[in-house]
Amino acid sequence: MGLTLVWIPLPLIYFYNLCITQLEIIFLTLSLLNKMKFKTLASIAFLMPLLSFAQMKFRSVGTAKPIEFTFGFQHKKGAFVWYKGQPEPIALKLKALDIDSSERESGQPDFYTYKYTEMYKGKATGEYGITEWPRNVDDIYYIRFKDSKKFTFKLVEDDEFYDGKSMVFLNDVKIHYNAFYDDNLILTYPDGSSMKYLLNHVDKDQARRVEIKDFNFDGTDDIAFETAGRGSLNHFYDVFIYNPVNKKFSKVKEPKDAGCGHLDNLKLDKAKKRLVTRCINGTRWRNFIYKFNKSGELELVKMD
Repeated sequence: MGLTLVWIPLPLIYFYNLCITQLEIIFLTLSLLNKMKFKTLASIAFLMPLLSFAQMKFRSVGTAKPIEFTFGFQHKKGAFVWYKGQPEPIALKLKALDIDSSERESGQPDFYTYKYTEMYKGKATGEYGITEWPRNVDDIYYIRFKDSKKFTFKLVEDDEFYDGKSMVFLNDVKIHYNAFYDDNLILTYPDGSSMKYLLNHVDKDQARRVEIKDFNFDGTDDIAFETAGRGSLNHFYDVFIYNPVNKKFSKVKEPKDAGCGHLDNLKLDKAKKRLVTRCINGTRWRNFIYKFNKSGELELVKMD
């Protein structure tokens, strides 16, 4: 039986002063896809940029021997390529993003064209390009800088059932997580060591979303995982701060007797370098404002 994909428009809904954004639409879409028992992660990739994660397999066109790689796509940050037969992925740095909305008035979708610079051992060694729009990816290429040779690729659709396993490659750390079904997180460092964590639970037919931002305002990217409680207005966050000195991630913990326990509905106040959380308990909304102290721990500044 063929796979039917469902595209859903993305209105913004405001309720109780909380912006219900694309995450709820993702949950609904994944629920529909899951019921149809979709097989490939490429199917999920066709929902970009609605989803913040995707991994796709590509195979070269017109080469004597096929060249295959997995493209790990995290919108603007955390992207990578992992060539078949190679022990490690290669980091990608976003070079340009062009959004073509010229045909929107005629009912056509926007086209997103990404260009990534390949960063191998700290040096720019090539460029990857990909164009995507609902249910399609095209114009996949790689330019090797040393000789300016250009390779073209096509999407590989296989019969493997996608179980939600995903990866982000950030600060040379392989971050393995599950978009749904599973709450385990594994961080694998360049020296081969690893750390395991248990993320906030993701309910059945819902999805975990990734955010890559500078959460502690030190100039280095960190990572967070967002889920939404079933039937709840609260969105839960697991935040991991990267320490550029020891080159490790550590999980952010709310101070005792403060917050609702999950960094609920987290927002960044960049001007004051603070984290703001907001949660509903019964019929009452509560707000908590935090800052990082010199030890890298959260301190409560204000609550109401």
